[in-house]
Amino acid sequence: MVFSSAVAIARWFARGVRWPFVYAAALGLVGLVVVAFQQWPPQSPLAWPLLVLLLPVLASAVIGGPQTALFAAVVSALAAVVVVLPPAWTFKTPNRLDFAALVVFGVASALIALVSRARHRAALARARAIELSKAAAAEARRRRTLGEVTSRTLAAGTTESVCRDTAGLAASALECDHALVLELGNEGAPFTVVAAAGWTADAVEQLTIYTGIDTQAGYAVYAREPVVVGDGDSEVRFTIPAVLRGHGIRSGLAARIGTAVRPFGVIAVYSTSPRRFSEEDCQLLGSVAAALAGLYERKRLEAERAELANRDVAQRAAADVAARRAAFLAQTVTVLDSALEPEATLISLARLAVPALADCAVVDLVSDEGSLQRVDVVDIDPTRREATHAIRRIPPEIRGDGPFARAIRTGQPALLSNIAETVRTSPGRSDSEYQRLVRAVACESLLLIPLVARGQTLGLLTLGSRTADRYGAADLSLAQELAARAAVALENGRLYREAQAASRAKDEFLATVSHELRTPINAVLGWAAMLRNDQIEPSRAAYACEAIERSARAQAQLLEQLLDVSRIVSGKLELRLAPVQVEAVVGAALDAVRPSADDKNVRIVTEIERNIPLLLADPERLQQVVINVLSNAVKFSPDDGVVEVELRSDDGFARIVVSDHGIGIRSEFLPYVFDRLRQGSANTGNRGLGLGLWIVRDIVERHGGTVTASSQGEGKGSTFTVTLPLRAQAEPLPGGVRLPVSKSA
Repeated sequence: MVFSSAVAIARWFARGVRWPFVYAAALGLVGLVVVAFQQWPPQSPLAWPLLVLLLPVLASAVIGGPQTALFAAVVSALAAVVVVLPPAWTFKTPNRLDFAALVVFGVASALIALVSRARHRAALARARAIELSKAAAAEARRRRTLGEVTSRTLAAGTTESVCRDTAGLAASALECDHALVLELGNEGAPFTVVAAAGWTADAVEQLTIYTGIDTQAGYAVYAREPVVVGDGDSEVRFTIPAVLRGHGIRSGLAARIGTAVRPFGVIAVYSTSPRRFSEEDCQLLGSVAAALAGLYERKRLEAERAELANRDVAQRAAADVAARRAAFLAQTVTVLDSALEPEATLISLARLAVPALADCAVVDLVSDEGSLQRVDVVDIDPTRREATHAIRRIPPEIRGDGPFARAIRTGQPALLSNIAETVRTSPGRSDSEYQRLVRAVACESLLLIPLVARGQTLGLLTLGSRTADRYGAADLSLAQELAARAAVALENGRLYREAQAASRAKDEFLATVSHELRTPINAVLGWAAMLRNDQIEPSRAAYACEAIERSARAQAQLLEQLLDVSRIVSGKLELRLAPVQVEAVVGAALDAVRPSADDKNVRIVTEIERNIPLLLADPERLQQVVINVLSNAVKFSPDDGVVEVELRSDDGFARIVVSDHGIGIRSEFLPYVFDRLRQGSANTGNRGLGLGLWIVRDIVERHGGTVTASSQGEGKGSTFTVTLPLRAQAEPLPGGVRLPVSKSA
């Protein structure tokens, strides 16, 4: 209701009717004249009063316009007739002279109204012209501003400089105090202030405007039209952030910078006083935002094009690197295919890598004993021959703290791109192998390539470059591929050598078996022939029979070992389990071995623990184990020597320990003492098939136990320990399952 009344009053004013005080002023002026005439009555009837009453009419025309002048003229004529003409306050009929005066008064009043109307229209025309001039100037300013913004966005300037100029132009064109260009960041992060106008540098650093849709700038990101806040104190829909209100901001206009599908940010102008932004202001800021959106889109497309170009360059470079890698790896095929000896293979590989991949190469090889040996150094510079010899003399370390030793221990390739920095920060001593080697090779970057096969490091190939930052991720990948291929080639060479060694071992085994079989057969044949031909005295016949029997037993034992090997390999060795007293088994084995000990005058010292719980085992196979171990101890003991046998129970296990003081076992041969067909070099005077201890290990493991050997070295004797679990029920392996044996088996 109030709103409709206000609209009606506004329309009434629009038709030219003035405020009520204008008409009151006209009445007041007429009243003053009438009061004056009452105080000083005129001499003539109406001519003079009407002439004086033209003054209020003229004043009303000046104050209120033609309508007010006509109103004052009517009131003046009525006052003259009613009040001025005597008698006062009564209506009279004017005479001819007074009527003529009234006509003249009316004509004069009409002329005054006409003149006032013309003057009023002229004033309106001037005001309209001024307004049109201002509108034209504002439009020209907007067009000029938009043209400058467009030219700057199309110029080859940076986004920051263009946004800074655009913010200043927008603030000037819209007659605002401040302007901001805000850029969207990560999701949930506040706007980034790209450019500002009307702010100090400190104020810009303190501005934090969030992207929530309850703020003007945050909502403008999603709105298609500029968002207006005319008065921040009374605005309900949007709030002006406190950081802006702290700088006196009371109104603002924000427009979205972005394409139809991709927003980039917001441009906003602010004023320190409430303000009504027109449609033209919104259109101007929207046009400026569209120009900035074109700039951002063009920069984005340029960045994508540059990224695609860089990606294409990178792909070409990667293709070139891949081609070089393929060519180099193809060259290594011939070297690695013929790799039989590890030292020769690594040397050939190093000479192939220089100069294809490096300026120098150092080859280190892990020996069978586990030590590291430097086998070759290759350098592209022929003048560095003395330095090359010096590098060969530097002993490689495998237990140091340097990257060389670490690469060998871990089996992981390493890239040292900055040698000077690595040496400076290395915790090692300045005279360490690593520091000395780095100084000797005089390289800027190194590639450390350990050669690993089946989890074992076989060697280390070190490639060095005297060009800074030559090696990268692609070279490290190539090094890993090269190391894998070289390791496979070295492993194949090792397998070939092992196959050759196994073939030689089989030949030696056949020769040994032939010898061991021929010896007792010759003895049997010889004694039998002598007995048949009566070539022996009757007193020695018993001795001949005993010799034949010993030879037959030796041959039977040899054949039994061969049969055991066949059963174990084929998985047909069976255990006949029964409750067994371990001390009884050990006693029977002692009785079986004692004659051999007596022949060498070897004394057997026993320490047998009694009342050991029964063991579920195969008594014959268990006795075979003890006999084999005791026989070896007696065989390798010197004449008049001592063999110690101990049986004890320990934490649910029965332990049989056999010690001798004979020839002992070399430390390097100790890990292979239970392997098939392996015999120590010191075992030259007591040849055998190399099967006994292998059979012992298999039988013990089938009983769920273990057998170990220890020795302090050659000439210091040896100790064999058989450990068997004491339990109510044994868990032997089924007869059809073959236990794993060592590689040399």
